[in-house]
Amino acid sequence: MRTSHLAAAIACSLIGACAHEAPTVAPATPRSPDGKHADASAAKTRRTLAKDETLTLPSGARVPVSAGWTVEEGKDLRLVAPEGDLTMTLVDVADDDADRAIAHAWALHGPGLTLPVKTRVTPPPSDAWEKVVQVEYRAPAAEHRVVLANARLYRGHQHVVLVDATEAGLDRRMAQLATVLLGYKPAGFEDESLAGRPAKKLDASARDELVAFSERARTALAIPGAALVVVEDGKVALAKGLGVREAGKPEPVTTKTLFMIGSTTKSLTTLMMAKLVDEHAFAWNTPVRKVDPTFSLGDPDASEKITMRHTVCACTGLPRQDIPFLFEYRDVTPESEVKSLATVKPTTGFGETFQYSNVLVATGGFVAARAAMPKERFGPAYDATLASRVLTPLGMSSSTFDTRVVARREHAVPHGQDRTQTYAPAPIATEEGVVPVRPAGALWSNVDDMARFLQVELGKGMLDGKRLFSEENLLERRRPSVRITEKMAYGLGLFVEDEHGIPLVGHGGNNLGFTSDMFMLPEHGIGMVVLTNAGSANAFRNVLRRKLLEIVFGAKPRADEQLAAAVAIRKQRFDEMLAGTAPAPSPAVLSAAAGTWTHPLLGRIVVKGDVLDVGEWKSRFTEKKEKDGSTKLFLLDPPWLGLEVDLRKDASGAAVLALSQGQEEYVLARAK
Repeated sequence: MRTSHLAAAIACSLIGACAHEAPTVAPATPRSPDGKHADASAAKTRRTLAKDETLTLPSGARVPVSAGWTVEEGKDLRLVAPEGDLTMTLVDVADDDADRAIAHAWALHGPGLTLPVKTRVTPPPSDAWEKVVQVEYRAPAAEHRVVLANARLYRGHQHVVLVDATEAGLDRRMAQLATVLLGYKPAGFEDESLAGRPAKKLDASARDELVAFSERARTALAIPGAALVVVEDGKVALAKGLGVREAGKPEPVTTKTLFMIGSTTKSLTTLMMAKLVDEHAFAWNTPVRKVDPTFSLGDPDASEKITMRHTVCACTGLPRQDIPFLFEYRDVTPESEVKSLATVKPTTGFGETFQYSNVLVATGGFVAARAAMPKERFGPAYDATLASRVLTPLGMSSSTFDTRVVARREHAVPHGQDRTQTYAPAPIATEEGVVPVRPAGALWSNVDDMARFLQVELGKGMLDGKRLFSEENLLERRRPSVRITEKMAYGLGLFVEDEHGIPLVGHGGNNLGFTSDMFMLPEHGIGMVVLTNAGSANAFRNVLRRKLLEIVFGAKPRADEQLAAAVAIRKQRFDEMLAGTAPAPSPAVLSAAAGTWTHPLLGRIVVKGDVLDVGEWKSRFTEKKEKDGSTKLFLLDPPWLGLEVDLRKDASGAAVLALSQGQEEYVLARAK
């Protein structure tokens, strides 16, 4: 959960699947390709953008930049985020060697880069790019800093983008960084376009091809089990289970096997809200405080301004705050989660950039349900309202939030990776942290039920000849609320994309031990759902999406190449994550970590021997030494493998434990 690891993976994913590592070291003083020191002091013009602009580099390359960023234009183009803690430098180098071009770019950036290379990856290029190289540098862990270089080759020129950011800055402005990276286009560059192509029907041959690829991808990525369904022209064209419900056991996955669908739940929550808008329980633009007068954020102005729409648009500037509900949930209620927002302030303005808050989405779902059932508590009101407005009318009879019901039905077991890079089963109880925020990601469903959801979505509110939702309010969820990139936005619990010229709407989901995807191509009447019982299996769902485009629209055959790259980067990232970990924690670390630690939001954590016990769950740990000498407790048990807890001293010299992710940091002190 360390953002330095996540940021590298996210940045790689912006340009495709990542590949192998080459252990090289950046020069202490970068030089230009001719061997001379580059001049970093050339005259620059500097201005702050009052609105979104598309800028043109001297080479003719064009790049979209968001309002509020400061632009410095000279031999390179430097972009500085409004807070000043994220800088991007764009350089066009007439050189076909990526490493020389990157060194030249750092020399222009100035001063000389002295950080060693952490990873060097070569993902498969997308669209018209000919080759891609991305380098991540090893910044001191204590700096909470991410430094990257990305070089993409096109017609003899390396188009280099350098990123130097704090973890918090990267988390806050990731969407705007993605806008630059994905929107950067050299002169004459053309994206692959599928616009105007007719959709091929999924005949028996096409179905067999998709199933065969899905099984090949599942096996290559070592995922225990998966299920998929494709809806075409209002009917189920394909429904299939693959693999097993639990690793090491023979029971197969079928179309009735229940999986947690994670954040795909959000799209059902906003469908429920659309129905309540149909019923005039509230309007999308009704202030939340009009529905629930007790609602409050940490910012009084924002508290008054926020509407029901804002709770599910990822456009309010409220940062992600997931760590508390993963650590302290045994006695947590939906009411206490909603109340916790009173301590959280937006870190960017309304509509300024995409920021994703599970607790805010949960609040929207709970408050909406309370409008329908004002005398009920949040949890029962939401469960009953989602059932009566969505699940029951759609015939989604197997879908539930109740793990006791799940235990009695055919269900998959969550899996996380262990230290051998094998997916191992984890207790279902480890997934219970999301239950108090269940409108954001706790539904259990199967592909039979999810096919019904696809059918009503593709039918614009119609199902089996009956109108269940107004077309107006169902489609309102697909109207972009905030830009993520030039070709992607967030609506209301749905991502809205331009997929190579084809409109695409959907939402993926990640729990600790499950990964899901749901997407639709509304203009073509096609939709697909993919469910897996493996955590962090995004590569699997991504390659299946690509394969469907290849089968249906004749897109360039890249799915196999992307799969091979995903397998390679999975191994690389795993090795990178384990680098510096000891076989077992030293006596000194065990002694320093031992005891009881507390935090107002995370509760009590007890460290005894090599076990970290949160109360709700526990995991063995070892120690991890960073290059700068800092020490971390590195958790080992699925699904927590890779979670790092800093063991350090505060300003007074007292020992503390600290967890951080993006803009979040939680420091635990010894219990008194």
